[in-house]
Amino acid sequence: MGVQHPDSEGRLQDDNLAAGWNALAGMIRDNNTIPADMRELFILRTGVLNDAAYVWLQHESVGRQAGLTLEQLREIRLTPAFLSPLTVNTSLTPELSAAMLFTDFMTEAINVPQPVFDGLHKFLSDKQIVDAVATVGTYNLVSRFVVALNVDGKMDVPVPIPAQ
Repeated sequence: MGVQHPDSEGRLQDDNLAAGWNALAGMIRDNNTIPADMRELFILRTGVLNDAAYVWLQHESVGRQAGLTLEQLREIRLTPAFLSPLTVNTSLTPELSAAMLFTDFMTEAINVPQPVFDGLHKFLSDKQIVDAVATVGTYNLVSRFVVALNVDGKMDVPVPIPAQ
C-alpha cells in the first residue's frame, strides 16, 4: 500500500518548495523554446518510463492539443525503452523519434551517448537542447515525486493506453 498524499487538496506542504516548484515547472511548461509536441513527448515519455500514471493523465490531453496524434501517443506509451529506433512504420517524425530515444537514455541510463545527443541536437539549437535536458530532468523529478507520495492515489495505477 502506498503512502497517502499528505494534503487532500493536493497542495505541497512546504510554501518555499511550492513557490520554487511552480517557478521551475512553469518555466519548463510555458516558457521554453522546444516545439510543443516535443515538449509533451518528453513529459509523457518520462511518465511512462517512471510508471507515473498521474503525469500521463495530466499531460495526455495537452499532448493532443500540441499536435500528438493517437498513433503517436500509443507509440510513446507502448514502445519499450531504447527500442524506438527499431520501430517499423513509426508514426513519429524524425525529430520526435530522436526526442524519444534521448528521453529513454536520460531517464533509464542517465548517461546519454554522444550519437543519441547529436541525433536530437541536429533538430534543436544549443538553447533548445538545454531546454530539452531541463524538461526531461524536471519531469523525472515530477514523476518520481508524484509516485513516491502517491498523489491522487495513482502510485499503483498503470499508465493508461491512449484510446480514441
